[in-house]
Amino acid sequence: MKFKKAIIFLLAMVLIGSSFPLGVMAEDQSMVIKSLDQVADLDSASRNSDQIIVIYKEQGHVENLSLTTKDIKGGETLSEQVDIIAVADSANTDELLARLSENPNVLVAEKNSYIQTSALPDDPDLSKAWQFERVGADETWNKISNSETVVVAVIDTGLYTQHPDILANVTAGYDYVDGTTDMVDLSGHGTLVAGCVAAVTNNGIGVAGIAGAANIKVAPYRVGGLYDGDKNLDVGYICAALYEAAARPEVKVINMSFGGYMVSAALRTAVENAVNAGKVLVAAAGNEGANPNYSGELAVPASYNNVISVGATDKTNKIAYFSQHNSLVDLCAPGQKIYSTNHDGGYEETSGTSFASPITAGACAVLMAADHTMTSTRVETLLKETALDFGTEGRDDYYGDGMIQLDAALAKVTPTNPLSIDSFTVDKPTGQTLGTLLTLNAAASGGEGDYQYGFYYDLNGTTITIQDYSSISTAEFTPTQPGIYTLSAQVVDGKGNTVKETIVNYVIKEKAAPVIEYRTHVQNMGWQSIMADGAVSGTEGQSLRLEAIEVNTITTNYNLGVKYKTHVQNIGWQNFVEDGALSGTEGQSLRLEAIEVELTGTDAELFDVYYQVHAQNVGWMGWAKNGQQAGTAGYGYRLEGIRIEVVPKGSIAPGSTDSPFITK
Repeated sequence: MKFKKAIIFLLAMVLIGSSFPLGVMAEDQSMVIKSLDQVADLDSASRNSDQIIVIYKEQGHVENLSLTTKDIKGGETLSEQVDIIAVADSANTDELLARLSENPNVLVAEKNSYIQTSALPDDPDLSKAWQFERVGADETWNKISNSETVVVAVIDTGLYTQHPDILANVTAGYDYVDGTTDMVDLSGHGTLVAGCVAAVTNNGIGVAGIAGAANIKVAPYRVGGLYDGDKNLDVGYICAALYEAAARPEVKVINMSFGGYMVSAALRTAVENAVNAGKVLVAAAGNEGANPNYSGELAVPASYNNVISVGATDKTNKIAYFSQHNSLVDLCAPGQKIYSTNHDGGYEETSGTSFASPITAGACAVLMAADHTMTSTRVETLLKETALDFGTEGRDDYYGDGMIQLDAALAKVTPTNPLSIDSFTVDKPTGQTLGTLLTLNAAASGGEGDYQYGFYYDLNGTTITIQDYSSISTAEFTPTQPGIYTLSAQVVDGKGNTVKETIVNYVIKEKAAPVIEYRTHVQNMGWQSIMADGAVSGTEGQSLRLEAIEVNTITTNYNLGVKYKTHVQNIGWQNFVEDGALSGTEGQSLRLEAIEVELTGTDAELFDVYYQVHAQNVGWMGWAKNGQQAGTAGYGYRLEGIRIEVVPKGSIAPGSTDSPFITK
């Protein structure tokens, strides 16, 4: 939330103070972040350029990131899967990004940025809402009377919800700028966009949206727009809105009347999540068609896979002079001198692909209202099959497949069994090394006719085909480059319907991870066999003491060693020994009571070492890390077993870290 109550902050500080021993706080004057309520608000802590968007995997949370107040100075929890954090020192942003990207709880981490709405300055010439007659909506306004509401999520600058010509067709959304369900539109862009979709029909005032009399409502999500005419939208807020809208079953269509020319893994991931949730995504193709610096370029999110990219036409059915043109423009719709609702409660004329997009989004909603089983792929296919072909015969880079014709598309609507990918798997977990053979498998259902499967991977922004469309639902490939892969399966049925499923953040490593080996000397039994990587060495429940340990790292790829020491009965802490040397005693009948373990070598900063002990009368204690004490002091308790594990720096602990060491 944008504003936090002082009492909540004070309570959080009391709880924090009780959770961390004073000695721990005194060592580095930093505090592990368990909740973003522990740090400052974003707007008072940083600029947009100093922020990082974090998109979590399921069950991920900021407490899994191992961040401290030395790492971040502010933050905001936007949803269950999206946070924005402000770095404490902008010089460390890239390092923190790398740490977060390696974290197994994170889907995507990237620097936050702005993207702009795709509207042009107001034209002074007044006209009326001619746009709906051009796309056949005048023939469909009264034909759909669906009982189940279809919702179009409008991710934009908000909405003036009290506008008399749109009030009845608004449902709940969220204002990410102010952190509230109360909605405003200071910029004005969002209200113009929403009116194109769902301005109330047959109410005796103003204009009508393309939805007509169908039971279609808009859910506004405010992600920017701080003042009248402000075009800047926050990418982090957009990602959060996309996740929220994707999780709502009543939301069938998402409109995105904004665009930019940057690379954003976060935006792409949020869009893909909405696509995988079955939503129809529609976006403005862009207004830079006449700009020599950007003419013909691919704007995002319009150019992402499975997003309908919409260009703008004028009253003569010609492509508007400003409309972007490229190989991924899908359709066009009226977008020059459009008449719609404004944020003052009246009406105004406006231009831009920003308004061609919601007209198309509204048309998609009407089709889904007519057939609630319709898939996003089928909606797009219907609009393309029935579009008016302008420009060069067939598809071209300006008009796409042509101008949408809602009446013609609606005439072809028949219920279908949706095509879906029921499962998409890879046979080995993430973290494999180069040269490992991977097997991908997909299983589809629904649709019509036989299935064709295609498999792909994306690395560093480049998509590579693993196996082109075929009837085979399994594909194999061997990665030849290290990095973070996105694996994809796409299925097409006999009618040309397509659906896609992805596996993101699949890490391929260049070098094998190190192994840590260890053994223990046990009372009455002597030296035990060598164990490795978290296996138990020693005994449990046999009342036998540990008397000594030996620890070593095994790797040919890293400069990595280990040092360790033990606390021995009647003697106390021993000096550190290294790399397989004995620590403790042998033949003196003296118990071990605690241990410390640290990594050494130039590559030690790449890894964390975790270790856990089994103590008499206590059992397995919490995991200690990187030189922390593990065990007991002052109780006379013997150690009976140990576990040791090396993981990449910043990884989640193998288990609970509560109470690894107790002292009397």
